[in-house]
Amino acid sequence: MKYWKHQVTLFCYFLLICWILCASPVFGDENTSLDSYQLSSQPMYNISIEKDWLTMNDGVNLSVTYIKPVAMEQKEKFPVLLEMLPYRKDDMFYNVDYQKGAYFAKRGYVYTRVDVRGTGTSNGSVPISEYSEAELSDGEEIIDQLSRASWSNGKVGMFGKSWAGFNSLMLAARKPPALKAIIVAHASDDLYYNDIHYIDGVFHLDTYEPEIVTDNALPAPDQYLITPEYISDRFDQEPWIFLWKRNQTPESSLWTDESIRYKPDLTVPVYLIGGLLDGYRDTIPRIMNSSDAPVKADIGPWNHIWPNDKNIGPNYEWQEKAVRWWDYWLKGIDTGILDEPRFMVFVRDAVPPTTDPQIVPGEWRCGDWPVEGIGMHQFFPTEKHRLDATLSTGNSFESLPYRAGSAIGIQDWWGELTGDMADDDRYGMWFDSETLKEPVEIIGNPRITLNISADAPRYYWTVRLEDLWPDGKVSLVSGTLINPSHQFDNPDPKPLEPDTPTVLSADIHYTTWTFKPGHSIRVAVSNSQFPMGWPTPYPGNTTLYFGNDTSMYLPVVEKNILTDTCSLPEPGPIDNRGGYTVLPGDLHEYPIYYNETSGEAVSSWGTDYRFSINTTVYHYVENNTWQVNDHDPAHATYTGERIDTVTMGNRVLNLTDVYTLTSDEEDFNLTLIRVLKENGEVIREKTWNEIIPREYQ
Repeated sequence: MKYWKHQVTLFCYFLLICWILCASPVFGDENTSLDSYQLSSQPMYNISIEKDWLTMNDGVNLSVTYIKPVAMEQKEKFPVLLEMLPYRKDDMFYNVDYQKGAYFAKRGYVYTRVDVRGTGTSNGSVPISEYSEAELSDGEEIIDQLSRASWSNGKVGMFGKSWAGFNSLMLAARKPPALKAIIVAHASDDLYYNDIHYIDGVFHLDTYEPEIVTDNALPAPDQYLITPEYISDRFDQEPWIFLWKRNQTPESSLWTDESIRYKPDLTVPVYLIGGLLDGYRDTIPRIMNSSDAPVKADIGPWNHIWPNDKNIGPNYEWQEKAVRWWDYWLKGIDTGILDEPRFMVFVRDAVPPTTDPQIVPGEWRCGDWPVEGIGMHQFFPTEKHRLDATLSTGNSFESLPYRAGSAIGIQDWWGELTGDMADDDRYGMWFDSETLKEPVEIIGNPRITLNISADAPRYYWTVRLEDLWPDGKVSLVSGTLINPSHQFDNPDPKPLEPDTPTVLSADIHYTTWTFKPGHSIRVAVSNSQFPMGWPTPYPGNTTLYFGNDTSMYLPVVEKNILTDTCSLPEPGPIDNRGGYTVLPGDLHEYPIYYNETSGEAVSSWGTDYRFSINTTVYHYVENNTWQVNDHDPAHATYTGERIDTVTMGNRVLNLTDVYTLTSDEEDFNLTLIRVLKENGEVIREKTWNEIIPREYQ
């Protein structure tokens, strides 16, 4: 009897297979067969590197590098993958671009890398700012030209991390006909609240800002010629940092015009990659909730890196999954990528305070979106540093003197790995839950509501969600800054009414965490987060009122619905481009300290990087220092220096930018001094200086 059941089962499977082969479901514009299901393009092509020009409608020539598969058949055509960046493909990104391009070209894609106009090897003037109309209009023209190239199959995909992720989203919103799908890693849909210039609406001076501004002023490789066109188009162009710092409020068109958060929902399929230690991770749930096109998303334990970068693990080979995505949308092959779970997230175990983990503890979870089985659990900060699940306090409050430099545990943005946050907490207000008897797991955006008052019209608040360990150490889980000026009638800012209770609310940045038994959940509230938030100008006091209007909601996993098996291919080998060598740089020590007695706070950060391409040597040095004193918070300062040196045999080209930003009660004073030297002789120098009024900052 068992034998006949087995034969009947086999016969049923045979009929099912025949039906599938006959039905041949449609994916995109082409049919696929069972044989092609879940089979992605393999590394079967030799590759070639070609440099060329693309001419835009206004006559400007943009430099393009192609990494192409060598055709195996006459007139064989390939899909195109586009990355468009200002990050100098022929020197700074010489090797990084090749690593990605070679991977995809071997699998039958033409990797196309374009320098944004006015940057790198491309002609034209430096655009007015990042993601300018000139850049995005060029992008539309580039996509059209690539789709009509003789070797193109007419289908274009766009992808990239950070900048190239930003403009991939923006161009997808413009719907160029040949753009069929995108892959976006670590990019934002909101250029004001969720980018580096105003973190959560608070004035921020990021190390990236002087870096990109200086690099934009370098001459074009390969010869680095000092011509009149170079001087007018690059060296003398107003540095972007001035435009960024003039536009301090969310209603500025600089931020709203290209933020896709405020545009119609996407209709181009998008694969999103984010990191729990990256500042842009909130983009993923917003797009997952709003897109009209198919969306797939992975959120891992990383910071601003690709998932196969082994600086922080666990890792996987994102490019293998990317090829399956591109095969589906650009080659018409059903690789099964859309039959896999739409959402993959790494749920972190409790991570001890550290700035250098090799492998983050936790586990991958996969499933559908929106994630079900999660309930918002309310907790109330209250007297005696308690965080209670029920409201048990009367109309009490706690006051906090403003110490502008006291919270220095987070240097850049929310998520970056930190050491022990206990020192920051002791200068603020902190509230701890009872010691946990069972694990508490969270996935999502916590939400905070604060009933506050202040004795001045300008303060911001910082809220940190933390894990208190049994030994007293404190790990950062996530957080947010709140600028009260943006809470009312948004996007029309207005100042606080001094000494008037006001209710503020904000989402804490997306996170995952498992609070273990024996640990406590901590909420820390402060009026500073230096240097992430520029200090507000008035010494004084802030007050937090306990009660119904002061609480936190945690997205607690009540039932684990994310139970599907995750696709996690092992990271593969990386191809490096010939002639590229990393050279040892100089070691620097960068002090970070806060002196409670004097009130002085100093935070420094820098980098020193050397490499060579054939016989040309490149050396990039950056130093940044922020300073403030609790007794005079209005007069905070930033000083920065970026030095780019290119050595070509007996010729040494040196470009130095020195930045100074100071503030008082009403203004910022921003200065940039730029000097270009050749073999030690000054060729040109220029100074920009501007007093910029503080607007609700």
